[in-house]
Amino acid sequence: MILAIRSIAVLKHIAFWAVTAWLSWAVALVVLVVRFCAGFHRAYAFNDYMLAGSHWIHGEYLYANLRGFIYSPLVAILFAPFTCSPPVVAYTLWLLLNVSALLGGLAALLKTTFPVISGAYSGVICLLLLPFALGNLDAGQANALVVGLLMFAIAAARTEHWDLAAFCVAIPTYFKIYPLAVGLLICTVAPRRFAWRLFVMFAVLGVAPFLFQHWSYVSDQYHAWLTTRTSDDRLTYSFNYAPLDLWFLIHDIGHLPVMPWVYTLLQLGTGSGLALLCLWGKSRHWETERMLTTLFFLVSIWMVLCGPATESHTYLLLAPALVLGLVQSFNAGYLWWARALVCAAFVLQFVNHNTRTSYLFHLKQPWIFSAQPISALLFLGYCFCWLITDAFRISYRVVIVTSRQSESRQFLFPEPAHERWDRSTGES
Repeated sequence: MILAIRSIAVLKHIAFWAVTAWLSWAVALVVLVVRFCAGFHRAYAFNDYMLAGSHWIHGEYLYANLRGFIYSPLVAILFAPFTCSPPVVAYTLWLLLNVSALLGGLAALLKTTFPVISGAYSGVICLLLLPFALGNLDAGQANALVVGLLMFAIAAARTEHWDLAAFCVAIPTYFKIYPLAVGLLICTVAPRRFAWRLFVMFAVLGVAPFLFQHWSYVSDQYHAWLTTRTSDDRLTYSFNYAPLDLWFLIHDIGHLPVMPWVYTLLQLGTGSGLALLCLWGKSRHWETERMLTTLFFLVSIWMVLCGPATESHTYLLLAPALVLGLVQSFNAGYLWWARALVCAAFVLQFVNHNTRTSYLFHLKQPWIFSAQPISALLFLGYCFCWLITDAFRISYRVVIVTSRQSESRQFLFPEPAHERWDRSTGES
């Protein structure tokens, strides 16, 4: 009888947070749409996308504004249908697409890949993620769609749906290029099953624009896209437009005499280090969940710290991993300093992501802008404490032992008999 009463109380608690999260997201979307209708919006990115879609339909040059549309011709095709709708309808559909990808990818990740957090926390996680997404959604940015698809890719790799995983990596890469890092890291743990699929998916999506416009126009736009991306050296940007990444900490805050080519080697070296870490984990026969969680957390940090184009809104790519890490720190008995690291990282991101403290307090000192990359470094320290050490294995066992709804790991994380992951090779 007592157990039944406790179960009902737990279910009510779970339902409360789930309902609160969904209502909060719904209210936020309604407010954003109303603001757009009233003209009090900052949807500059969405306007750039819409303009690119219109230029594509009319066969016009896509890259006239170097601070405007900077994505591949494939992205322009994706926005061409939006131009046929009224702006309010198009913006609403774009919001729904982004939110569906973000929350859907998070749900898929929790269900398949992240075993140390119970589904009971899903409402809390969605609620904590909302403040990080608002600024992106208001501006019409594509970061929510990008990170949502990347989470779908990780979840698809866990269930060995390799075609879906390749698609969910390829689309974000045609948006921002550096999400390719996720695909390359998956290739290190499952090369035979995933590498050729990723290559084929890139080829298919790359050829797709030639089906919708004259080949000479498409080839010219591809050439312009590659030219503008390779010539866009963001390390030379002024302070107002400088990327908020590791180079910002080294050059603008630390004033260290580091040459740009040295920093480029650092970017490549850290990316290679992630691949070596995945190979090392594979040789150590890490559990699939530990391998993919390490991959997702660390590549999220790499994309914002060492990626080529990190703005304030770009840190949404880090937000899902950060929120999951925060919830997990309270879900298991970690040392106080490890919990302090992730809490400090979360607070810095929370304060800066939407409000941009420099504007909120009318301060424009460089150290104010360093809060976001510093938070990524703090989160990196937490990740090494948790994922690289035995803390992951311990927290995993704690969840298995304390979960009375299941009697086996296979029940908690169902894996079809014909889709077993060989932990010694990373293949099925």
